Amino acid sequence: MEPYRYQQLAYLVVPVTLGVEFFINARVERMRGPDTSVGSYALDFLGFLFAALIPALFIFTIWAITTGVFDFERITLARMDRYGVLFLFLGAWWQIYMIGALRAARMDSSTTPWYALGPVLGFGLFISFLVLWVSPFGLKWISVIWFLVLTLPLALFKATPKLIQKVLWAVTGITFLFMNVLFIWLKAII
Repeated sequence: MEPYRYQQLAYLVVPVTLGVEFFINARVERMRGPDTSVGSYALDFLGFLFAALIPALFIFTIWAITTGVFDFERITLARMDRYGVLFLFLGAWWQIYMIGALRAARMDSSTTPWYALGPVLGFGLFISFLVLWVSPFGLKWISVIWFLVLTLPLALFKATPKLIQKVLWAVTGITFLFMNVLFIWLKAII
């Protein structure tokens, strides 16, 4: 297996963690009242999607391409692999922000901001070095600085859980839209 495949497998810690966060938020949602809300079912579905289905598809395409088991479907597998890499691997940033937003939703006023911002900064540094380790134009350091600029002011000024949640959801949406535009553009030139 090519060395960059191990890098892709290491990345899977981000969507799996996001899936676990969805599961935890679904459990908290169910504990709030006697009736199970539709929201908790949606959170459970998203948890399953990120913690199980996405990693399974990712691992399957890597395995199928490297072993050549499905030679007759090589183009389809290569396309799935490319879309998975472009959308999920490059999408790590919006997934990290969403992890922080989900954690902020569970915070109360006595919880330290680092409860939500710690994983954002930790995963942000992890992804910056994992994905952009050989990037041009110092993109790795731009990404590191961005995560520091995003998290440190919120933590140092002890932002409220609602503010942290709003900021992280806004950054999630903006990054998701940007990544999709970038995905479409890269798909057009690749």
